[in-house]
Amino acid sequence: MSCTDYILEDDDAFAGYRWSYFSSNGEGPLHLRAQKFLESTDWGSLIEYAAAERNGMKCGLLPDIGLGYNHMVRIVEFADQVRWVARLRLPDLSQARDSLSSARSVTEYNTIQLVQKETKIPVPQVHAFEGDPYSRVKTQFMLMDCLRGNVGMDLNMEIPSEHKTSVFTRLADIHIEMSTIQLPKIGTIAGINDDGSYRQGPIPGLGGPFETAAEFFRAWSAKVEFGLSQDQLKEAAGSFADELSASASSFKQLVNDLAGGLSIRNGGPFPLCHGDFGHNNIIFDDKYRLLGVIDWEGAFAGPWEISGEFPLTLSIIPPVMDVPWNYDENGLPKDAKDRQRLVDREDICHETVPKRWPWESACVMPRQELVRAAINGLRSSAFRLLTVTSVYGVMILLGHLGQKSSIATSAI
Repeated sequence: MSCTDYILEDDDAFAGYRWSYFSSNGEGPLHLRAQKFLESTDWGSLIEYAAAERNGMKCGLLPDIGLGYNHMVRIVEFADQVRWVARLRLPDLSQARDSLSSARSVTEYNTIQLVQKETKIPVPQVHAFEGDPYSRVKTQFMLMDCLRGNVGMDLNMEIPSEHKTSVFTRLADIHIEMSTIQLPKIGTIAGINDDGSYRQGPIPGLGGPFETAAEFFRAWSAKVEFGLSQDQLKEAAGSFADELSASASSFKQLVNDLAGGLSIRNGGPFPLCHGDFGHNNIIFDDKYRLLGVIDWEGAFAGPWEISGEFPLTLSIIPPVMDVPWNYDENGLPKDAKDRQRLVDREDICHETVPKRWPWESACVMPRQELVRAAINGLRSSAFRLLTVTSVYGVMILLGHLGQKSSIATSAI
């Protein structure tokens, strides 16, 4: 039974869309950009475009407006009650990055085709893609299946405790299946050849594609920028600003110096990474049954250590990067939510993942191998390099180490 089938049989599973961000977003650059986009987009041309995709069937736009950081979403309803979602790319807040944004839409479309072809990961079907930012609609867009659900963060900022087991089980399933897609280089999915193989391209803001994990880490260390200006850092950190700035610089140099030995597998093939995997980009019905994974624009094939990161739902600041007064005498976070995330991490490791893979050996993996697989990282607009000291990341690594998919041998 498909997701659509059981939803139609269970009307209680969907009470409506909870798209409040556009209407509740106050004055500011994000709101002004969205309002200007709403006024400048040629919605009539979008309706004509959608109708043509269904042999001229009449359709119209529903009043709902969904808004994310990079996209606006509208619902197209046809005369036969079929609904599609129009997902339209917003202009970048920085004009200098508009060309990167356009490229992201193309790579996202290519990635969705790859994921649908090679896995059973639920992804909304794309019925049409317009990659020209100067199209008659005046932006890039996709026409996709309209799922009767909401992204997890629209339902609740945190996953309710009664749904954690089922949600974490599905997240683990998807995370593992995603890592079975392996490509020969580190980079995005730039195109699809006539023979069905895939061309890899650069990671926006970083470069590539890269032949090895070492090349990737060296490029990261050379191009990553600290997230705050010096003035912002001083305002936020006060007397610690200089120390933090020096620490960030030395960390980048350390990554460069150790790049050759950071990854447990330096050469390809490399697993597909979503880039923003968490309940913020997963659509659930009201009973937290998973319907689809969305927002693949940041996806790329990357080092195994990056692939093995926890879902962002369970993201915490690595203790070695945090201030000591955030922890008690036992080294545990004082913040209750962070303590709960540690418990949830254990659950996703020991209750969901081991049931699906014979990875008992991961639990007794020599300490030096764990150290080799681990690297503490910084968050930035260019990329996130995260800690992989958990059994979860090592499990994914061991589960596929040495495997090669058809993608790895056919991609260019």
